[in-house]
Amino acid sequence: MATFLSGYLAVLGRRVTTLPVIIVVTLFVSACQTTMKTGPDATAEKTVVEETVAEVEPVDEPLEPIEPEVIEEPSPFAGIQTETVVISEKRTKVGFLLPLSGRHKTVGQALLNAAQLALFDVSGEKFDLIVRDTVGTPTGARGAMESLVNERVDLVIGPLFATSVSAITPLARSAGINVLSFSNDQAVAGDGIYVLGLTPEEQIRRVVNYSAAQGLRKIAVFAPDNVYGRRIVSALQIQSYGSNFEISRLGFFNPNDPDLTGEVKAIADYDQRHQALLSHKANLKSKGDAASRKALKRLKGRDTFNPPDYQAIIIPTGGKQLLTVAPLLNYFDVDPGQVKYLGTALWNNPKLGREPALVGSWYAAPSPVHWDSFKDRYKVLYGKVPPRIVSLAYDTVALAAVIARQAESQSLAVNYSQSVLTNTQGFSGLDGVFRLHVDGRSERGLAILTLERDLINVVDPAPVTFAPLVN
Repeated sequence: MATFLSGYLAVLGRRVTTLPVIIVVTLFVSACQTTMKTGPDATAEKTVVEETVAEVEPVDEPLEPIEPEVIEEPSPFAGIQTETVVISEKRTKVGFLLPLSGRHKTVGQALLNAAQLALFDVSGEKFDLIVRDTVGTPTGARGAMESLVNERVDLVIGPLFATSVSAITPLARSAGINVLSFSNDQAVAGDGIYVLGLTPEEQIRRVVNYSAAQGLRKIAVFAPDNVYGRRIVSALQIQSYGSNFEISRLGFFNPNDPDLTGEVKAIADYDQRHQALLSHKANLKSKGDAASRKALKRLKGRDTFNPPDYQAIIIPTGGKQLLTVAPLLNYFDVDPGQVKYLGTALWNNPKLGREPALVGSWYAAPSPVHWDSFKDRYKVLYGKVPPRIVSLAYDTVALAAVIARQAESQSLAVNYSQSVLTNTQGFSGLDGVFRLHVDGRSERGLAILTLERDLINVVDPAPVTFAPLVN
């Protein structure tokens, strides 16, 4: 496993805190060793269409720090062939594309803050992070990318949105610069463009496989009728071919409709199950014997006769919408004690556990082990809890910095080639293990988490290594 977060010390007042990432050798790095450059912001056209963040989860209150985990691992990038060229005076330039103005400037600033922490922790003396503002638009991203091409950067990190990635792709490919984007849209990946965002397909694959392993093989899906919801359904349908689970019921809902009673009632199959109860009661009454009378008493207070024809239901939405759907499902007799509620990383907020119907539910997301301590450190330094997405910026900038530092320590040319970025053993960061594939997709080791009241607990830990790739 090529581990790029080797451990770091952060001085918080007079207290020294170690962030619990996988530790090989502790690196002492001065904050002044690395240059972060900012240049003229790319200017968007007067009329622009701003993009939206598909998955920025609500932040939660800090939890108690977790003790560091110490795991001995091989040196990073062992065995990779690198061109032997002495570069004692050459600096590594990595471009960083962020929405630092416009509608999404708050998220952009948080990503930049996390990147600064990564620079402090792991970068070498000759590493420059060159920051450009995309304004959160494709036009702004294209202008910012043109500036980075002129700077002759070695690698580009960002941008955040899929449409911005598409806008810079021709420029990146023409200049031969690989891009590590924060998008989770696999449609923009490939030929030097990598998507590091947490994809809904990966989350669903993990939680459904875990559920099936626990014997829950008949699954319903209740998804928003939008691009995100249909990606979830498409991924499930592909995954179900030749697998050990089946999609027994499928329903969509309008994410802009405040009243989802009819749609929830339909996915719950409430009317049919209620009618079955009425018919069963009538049959028992017609018999009139003692056993039938006892059976009638047992049915008192029930609205339906049998549970729905599925053992788990996937609800790929979050926030207020989830807090509308979950209690309605429970109301229409989709009992969470009989049917397991399943979700995605959009559920990654402990406050959702205040809804009784969601207590004990499962969803797939990065392990919280390292994130909790990082979140506390970030809050001390910047005065606020970071959005969950900032771990992408930390991990990606740290990866680029350590590749450069490794080359610098050996007087070799920095190498952000496909062979280095797609190391099959992967890398380890705040969000756990991840690796990049030649087609631009990313793969992550996700944990199965469960909601409790104001708490998130780990049900099944994230893997710490990857299975070998099969050609």
